[in-house]
Amino acid sequence: MSAELADRVRKLEDRAAIEDLVVRYCTSIDDGDYAGMVDMYTANATFGPAVGAQQVVDQLRSIRQDYGRTIHVPEAHTVSFTDDDHATGLVLSHAELDIQQQTVHCYIRYYDDYERGTDGAWRFAGRTLKVAYALPVQDIAESLTSATSVRWPGTEPAPADVF
Repeated sequence: MSAELADRVRKLEDRAAIEDLVVRYCTSIDDGDYAGMVDMYTANATFGPAVGAQQVVDQLRSIRQDYGRTIHVPEAHTVSFTDDDHATGLVLSHAELDIQQQTVHCYIRYYDDYERGTDGAWRFAGRTLKVAYALPVQDIAESLTSATSVRWPGTEPAPADVF
């Protein structure tokens, strides 16, 4: 196999591994598998104010303390490699969330940084979450027409982070 072909195959394998990481995140967050999520992040990973794998997972657990069942669905994903061990990505996704016994439907964009560890596994180095809408399911008709399309239960309506 030529070096060029080997490099192309490796990039395809890396892309698949990163896409698998995103799906594993979705199933782990839905299953409440916080212990399993720690290894998905680098030692210095960031998510909002949290820095470090355990701190990121602890923040996610804290955010979800009033949640019941959830369903996170990654629908499309771009991956751009900056070098052999680093990449960025954009994940377009929807989620259905039970927040305080209320079903909320939302559209989320994750802006990701990925890093390959010394063990060869890809991990999140940073995640930024932007919300286009988050509405109780009975208000979903207003998801694209309302100026305040982010309505988390127990909070004041707010404008979208994207769009």
